[in-house]
Amino acid sequence: MDWNELKKSIPDDGFAEKYEIYRRARPTVTLVVLRTVTDPILFRSTDSERAETQEFNSTIHAQVNGEKFVSKERLTGLNLCRELDEKENIISAEYTYNEPIPSLPKSQTADLLTYGLAGTVSGATFSQKSRVIEGYTYSLEPYDLMNKETHNALFESGTMRDEAGGQSEALFNPVKVQPGTHFVHFITLEAGTREMFLYLIHNILNTGRYGARETRTGRNMKNEIIGLITSESDSSLSCGELICDHIKDVKNELSRSAIQAAISAYIEEHKRADWKIYHAKDFKLDEGSEFPQWILDSIEVGSRLKKEQSLVLKNVLEILRAQGLEIVNKKPDDKTTQVPNNSNPLKK
Repeated sequence: MDWNELKKSIPDDGFAEKYEIYRRARPTVTLVVLRTVTDPILFRSTDSERAETQEFNSTIHAQVNGEKFVSKERLTGLNLCRELDEKENIISAEYTYNEPIPSLPKSQTADLLTYGLAGTVSGATFSQKSRVIEGYTYSLEPYDLMNKETHNALFESGTMRDEAGGQSEALFNPVKVQPGTHFVHFITLEAGTREMFLYLIHNILNTGRYGARETRTGRNMKNEIIGLITSESDSSLSCGELICDHIKDVKNELSRSAIQAAISAYIEEHKRADWKIYHAKDFKLDEGSEFPQWILDSIEVGSRLKKEQSLVLKNVLEILRAQGLEIVNKKPDDKTTQVPNNSNPLKK
């Protein structure tokens, strides 16, 4: 399968035909992602030893800012860009995440076009809005603030004693989100292209390490795409609302069937006439139809289990960079240009 073949099979619903800076229409594709913790994760907040919390139905849940997920997924995407790049057809050698470079052409990558970027260059500010909306999410199960781990701060010797025999008293007690905990994340691609869609799927499915101290841990989370909704506008779904209205009196780990029932009831309650709802074969949503072949193919390519799937992704990344360059390289007197004279202070 090549990209042209797959792209032709993807319907128009929910997608922009081509990348544009201005979003005259805002069709959306919302991925329903089930995140399952496989190893303890520390999600730091203002308290360095535990996650933020939120109370629903008299139960404390871990609250996680979507940026803690999207930042790791962006890094997965950037690694893909650099791995598949040839002669800077995908990414400039100077491009670095969160460190803008003073050149519009060199900034054009799948990362910037899909996830946006904001910064200051030579005293002037600029911004490119993200097409990806990953809001707050919450643990479906209770977050036990009393389940602390005690860790020692060791000296270079590898023990708690220094060369003079002094005893280290440095301890920290992280409260981690435990294995078996689930998060439901409604991730929306707004006014995105089919190329951005495939890039987004790749980054979600190929990121498995989140939270603090990731260099000392292995895979700690499994991501699954269990549903998809296309709409002519934002689907506006919320994990907090899902928990508040449909998940109550939870004491232990939720079963897959219980999660499925809650999501199905929640979507049924909020669905609109323009929605098209799809679900995975083993995760039936009452108001949807089973994943059609174009979604299955997109997930298969995004999973990147075969060499030829990397070639499809390479083609997608080259197209995104070419579309970005086409926009920024248009002449000021070109009436079809998408870049107003004062929209961005970066120099070409």
